Amino acid sequence: MTEALKIISTNKINFSQDNYWLNIDKPKGYSSAKVVAIVKRLTKAKKVGHGGTLDPFATGVLPIAVNRATKQSMAMMNCRKKYLATIKFGEFTDSDDETGNVIESCSNRVSVNIFIKNLAKFIGDISQQPSKFSAIKINGERAYNLARQGLDIDMPLRQVNISSIKLLTYNLEECEIEIECSKGTYIRTLAKDICLANKICGHLKDLKRLKVGKFCEKKSISLDQLKNIININQSIKDESIFSSVG
Repeated sequence: MTEALKIISTNKINFSQDNYWLNIDKPKGYSSAKVVAIVKRLTKAKKVGHGGTLDPFATGVLPIAVNRATKQSMAMMNCRKKYLATIKFGEFTDSDDETGNVIESCSNRVSVNIFIKNLAKFIGDISQQPSKFSAIKINGERAYNLARQGLDIDMPLRQVNISSIKLLTYNLEECEIEIECSKGTYIRTLAKDICLANKICGHLKDLKRLKVGKFCEKKSISLDQLKNIININQSIKDESIFSSVG
């Protein structure tokens, strides 16, 4: 049993009418919009939104706002975030992650000391050019829709801030890093740029969001757990999981 499920009170809550945030552990293969739709169906709430998009292949913390809590969505999106990312070496993809097509490969590798030294270059304020397969809007259209049509897209640069990067594991096949960053940071773009700095090919293999503001992974709940909680008509009082809104 997860820590989240242990923190259940006997105080009942009206899931359809009350205003609150849920800390959902987004499963792989689900879009953020799909999770919102599922929560809306389960809670029968009038309004449901999220506090920061996660790509379908990514997992982890997805803050979900219910009813009047949706008015706080922008503030939640502005919170700093923490990620656990796995970079696979050897191939660049057109989407900068595992879902794309391979566009270049190489056998170059660097020592762990050189890799760590180059990671330090990404601490602080940096510029990113997001993938054309991102959800950024170009003239009102999602970039990934234009990219799938084969159109040449000039992706705008954006300024983001990386407060820390920790190398957790490293070998000739892949590495695992933990990143704390500002809103708007594209981790798959960061993965590509890190590889370019080391003159190797690579792309984002796995991504898990560990934290958004006060919401953290160890206190998140799955969609199945939410369904069970609603069915037994109980509430979760820990603020990182459930936070009432006046």
